[in-house]
Amino acid sequence: MTVSLALRNDPRLLPATRKRVQAAARMAGYRVDAVLSSLMTHLRTLHENPVQATLGFVTAWPTRDGWRKASNLKRFYDGAKRRAGQLGYTLDELWLTEPGMTSARMTKILRTRGIRGLILHSLPESGGRLDLAWAHFACVTKGLTVSHPAVHRVVSSHYEDMQLVLHELDRRRYRRIGLVLSEALSARVDQAWLAAFLLHQNKMIVTDRLPALITSAGDEAAQFDTWYSTHRPEVILFSDQPVAHWIDQLRLRVPTDVGLVHLDWSRDVAPLAGLDSDPETVGEAATDLLVGQLQANEFGIPKHEKIVAVRGHWVPGISVRRR
Repeated sequence: MTVSLALRNDPRLLPATRKRVQAAARMAGYRVDAVLSSLMTHLRTLHENPVQATLGFVTAWPTRDGWRKASNLKRFYDGAKRRAGQLGYTLDELWLTEPGMTSARMTKILRTRGIRGLILHSLPESGGRLDLAWAHFACVTKGLTVSHPAVHRVVSSHYEDMQLVLHELDRRRYRRIGLVLSEALSARVDQAWLAAFLLHQNKMIVTDRLPALITSAGDEAAQFDTWYSTHRPEVILFSDQPVAHWIDQLRLRVPTDVGLVHLDWSRDVAPLAGLDSDPETVGEAATDLLVGQLQANEFGIPKHEKIVAVRGHWVPGISVRRR
């Protein structure tokens, strides 16, 4: 049993014991039979329990349900939970910033409940740090807002998604294309939307190039009014700013005077055209990546971080002209 656990790198054994057994196996020329290993994992799971285990869904927002106000964050959770059920797992929510909660206490709660796999939800702002005894857990995080721990993550393919949106606008003969984002959101997506937009602008003739409006905290409506009156875009790409409301205040007609494209499309913003990042599929990918680690007994912060990117799709709407 000790040898079996050591070869599977099971953390229940002391690290020194695992290394000693693994070194002896290498010297003996041992190689894992992938087919047999997969079969034994499946049989072991069925023998232990029809439901393999519970996965943890860890949030660290200021309030327990603050993240639920964003439709696409809720869609990510739904996808992760659905996929967990398909694989025989349950998914429990845990609030890391609950009053009185400490990293040591949360670690103890998770270990007591036998939760060894964690999905770390994205945070309200980028550059966030979460602290637990990571050596005991396999982890996957959503997006780029969690900078520590540097675990495997699933993301929306923001750069390719922006390229897709710009391609659709090219097919509709839009030339003067504008982008409006807040500084905070642009940072959350690692400037990927902005990078793809600027590359596209560089290919346009000089008279059709428009500077992106990255709004700073303050009177953002005034910043928008100045930007719009100066550059007069034919279509505006936006996400977290109330651009549709600002356009309405300027008494502009959509899409006759200006087109609108929402970069974080959900049914809440229909019938606007936009980019649906398919958060459910991102959630499913997070569960798949996490379960793969559990089955391989990979715990702790990985040596090399893996990033799985999921592409979104274009959603037609009445806010842009037809092709």
